[in-house]
Amino acid sequence: MIRVSLLSVAAVLAFAAGTAPSAFAKDGVYTSTTLGRNGDVTVQTTITNGRIADVKVLDWSETHPIADLPRVKVPADIVKNQSLGVDVVSGATLTSFAIINGVRDALKQAGLNPADYSKKIAPQPKLTDTVEETADIVIIGAGGAGLSAAVTAAKAGKSVIVMEKTHYAGGNTSVAGGCYNCLLYTSDAADPALEAKQEMSPQRRASVDALLAEPVRSKLHGELIQKVKEQLAQYDAKGGKYLFDSVELHALQSWKAGDYAGNLDLVYELAKGAPEMQKELAEMGFKWNSGTEQVVGALWPRSNRASNYKSGVGYIDTFLNEIKTKHLPVTFIMNTAASDILMKDGRAAGVVGTAENGRTFKVLAKDGVILTTGGFSANVDMRVHYDTIWDKKIGNGVMTTNVPSITGDGIKMAQKVGANLIDMGYIQLLPTTDPYTGATNHAVSLTTGIYLNTDGKRFVNELGRRDELARAALAQPGHKFFILATSDANKIDKEGRNQYGIKVADLIKSKKVFEANTWDELAEKAGINKENMKKTIADWDAFCRNPVNDPFGRVSCDSGVRLDGKGPFYATVFTPSVHHTMGGVQINGKAQVLDTKGTVIPGLYAAGEVTGGVHGKNRVGCNAVPDALVFGRIAALNAVH
Repeated sequence: MIRVSLLSVAAVLAFAAGTAPSAFAKDGVYTSTTLGRNGDVTVQTTITNGRIADVKVLDWSETHPIADLPRVKVPADIVKNQSLGVDVVSGATLTSFAIINGVRDALKQAGLNPADYSKKIAPQPKLTDTVEETADIVIIGAGGAGLSAAVTAAKAGKSVIVMEKTHYAGGNTSVAGGCYNCLLYTSDAADPALEAKQEMSPQRRASVDALLAEPVRSKLHGELIQKVKEQLAQYDAKGGKYLFDSVELHALQSWKAGDYAGNLDLVYELAKGAPEMQKELAEMGFKWNSGTEQVVGALWPRSNRASNYKSGVGYIDTFLNEIKTKHLPVTFIMNTAASDILMKDGRAAGVVGTAENGRTFKVLAKDGVILTTGGFSANVDMRVHYDTIWDKKIGNGVMTTNVPSITGDGIKMAQKVGANLIDMGYIQLLPTTDPYTGATNHAVSLTTGIYLNTDGKRFVNELGRRDELARAALAQPGHKFFILATSDANKIDKEGRNQYGIKVADLIKSKKVFEANTWDELAEKAGINKENMKKTIADWDAFCRNPVNDPFGRVSCDSGVRLDGKGPFYATVFTPSVHHTMGGVQINGKAQVLDTKGTVIPGLYAAGEVTGGVHGKNRVGCNAVPDALVFGRIAALNAVH
């Protein structure tokens, strides 16, 4: 019962009205390159007797799976209708326009007038019927949390229906950086061989000691502090020099980073569940890198990445492949926006949604409804209304890293059935985003190098909290800054693409990245004060040789951020964008949704960014993916029993 549009890629060669070929038209195959969301999109158009006979996308760096549908649908619609006036694919507007503009350019090359091929295509009449379906578990949202829940429930023998607002499975997880905070486990202890790749510097040790000296705020807090003290004693007794880590330390650091505003029970569930989920993903075929890193705002080098994927889409593909290969009883209703949770005798009993074509779906749930719709970063009105951190200055002038569909739908639905909302005012800005799109995929390197303003000076401890980094970045001229990298420290592959598969040449062309053979030349190209930049680099190199007494309090200079390597040299430009909403539906440790009196709403569960209470005032970098996947799993395990 998977409901997706079946798109024909065969060319339909009927003339559109008013498209008679010009006497000067030239048959042929024409290639055009236009700008998409991530870089150049190369389109090949075949013109025959004044007709658009075929359209193919030859090359691009657009985001899978979001761009998969427009790559097929837009060319097919253009050929079928002989018109550039076809609908763009919702959520992939820039990609759709890039294809259309490529065909427009081809028409010009062929001596044809694009205006003759611009007839607006009339929309299909809306359907008015209602389809009713039933499953054991109904999940609203097909992102990481939703798919984690779907696979878990299906493996428990339950039938699952997933209702998804967009044309693709993936949600925000598909555009996430993909890092995953998790202790690297062999059995019940951290793996020294892997963690030895990161330095346990005196400064890092001092930060742990300070954390353990904090006043005890709850029984669980005291228990976690005592546990870490015991772990450290064992570590010291063994003469440990490798990076120290533990599940309990992960929980303590995450809770403190959120200014103790989160629910420590939930934070601990995240930390405990991350290694289990990591192992389960590996069993499904997910390939983890050997070793950890510390990305922006992660606070500790426990960030893991996939070795066979460019971004968070790896988790999505892994779950979808598991569903397909194991023939799990999971059905998707796509392009259908849920609007209401159905209640029966005080229990969540299903969901109502409306498809893009107008059809209504009423899906009944025998065992439970799981909300996994994400937060509200793409809803400007909601984030301005609830904001308590950024002085209401995160309106239309501030972009978001999120996909356009993340507009708080699940929060609104839950609120209508009595769910309590918590932490709604806590909204996170990510400092390191694309200044033109808000995306997180344009850097030549993901390592946390020094932040440099246009005056050529550092202005913050780059290993600090994301809210601190974003606030410092917003104080810089034009709200922008640069991260520098050398050719031997970046992550450009043999095909000239960065970690996310985007051509660095495209990034340079769009002035998101600057490249030069000398630091002086780089400063001139990027518009950075040359003399100040050279002094900053010299000071940084000195710190890297002896990492003590950094003026901003930085505690380490790992190999990937050194600037004493060879050219060419790179400067990536960044600006802050709205990244994560920490508030949402209140849940307990079983992922059950609570009402305004703190009572469980029977049959209703929630996981991922739609929930509040996990991250407090500030989300630690790389905690979002384990949050979504772990609590998606928890929600399903409790719903099936």
